[in-house]
Amino acid sequence: MKTEKNKNILIDEIVAELSNGGVCILPTDTYYSLSVVADKPSAINNLFEIKERDLSKPVPILISSLLDIKKYCDISSEPLQKLANSFWPGPLTIVLPLINDFPKEINNGSGFLGVRVPDHSFTQKIIESLGKPITGTSANISNVAPTKDINEIKQTFNKKVSIIADIDCGPENLSSTVIKIDNNKSGIDILREGPVSLEKIKKVINL
Repeated sequence: MKTEKNKNILIDEIVAELSNGGVCILPTDTYYSLSVVADKPSAINNLFEIKERDLSKPVPILISSLLDIKKYCDISSEPLQKLANSFWPGPLTIVLPLINDFPKEINNGSGFLGVRVPDHSFTQKIIESLGKPITGTSANISNVAPTKDINEIKQTFNKKVSIIADIDCGPENLSSTVIKIDNNKSGIDILREGPVSLEKIKKVINL
């Protein structure tokens, strides 16, 4: 059993590793996340190699609040504010148009960025301590189903990443819902169904 002191020490170690370009596996409210600091292209490339992921496929980032991405994305839209207030922290990833450059390794230069605030205090503390977003792609090899079994995670990634945080994930049994907001279009696009239903989303933004 990990005490709060032990958790705080682990947080400091993870922050140091991430700051130095390391790859760590962190718990979230859905599945474990394969995480690097999101503004380090070399670390992102390493993540793609470890995950065996096609470079053309974007990965989402995890943030502690909307303010974390203010310099990259327009966060003023009413639908975004309503969705963030209703479902964050939680299992909703929102894909937003970029207004400033972000490492193209994250999104294949698409001009959009998927963002989420995870409902997990441990990982939130890491993001807050870093003062930067981290990647939030699930800790699995591409095309293999994600798992919450920490022993499976260790077996797959033990020699490939810097730190695996042996801390339970939250209760969700589905990957996050993913929606896209495009300022040039009305409404939203549902890219992946998940714990937050389309009905709930429509109700919040009055669609």
